[in-house]
Amino acid sequence: MVWNDSLACCQEKYRLGEEKPNNSQLQKKFITQSKKTEDREWLSEVSAIPLQQSLNDLNQALL
Repeated sequence: MVWNDSLACCQEKYRLGEEKPNNSQLQKKFITQSKKTEDREWLSEVSAIPLQQSLNDLNQALL
């Protein structure tokens, strides 16, 4: 879910000709803030490490 949402965000930024968000911006938006929403509060129940690693992998893929 974190990967897919982040990828969609990066693709949208690319389509609009905007700069790709950096890793910390993606983590804040798609991990930290998502944990505070009702639909995604379950993210608080899992380790943050795999979530962060998925964003690291996404950044490597989009280089």
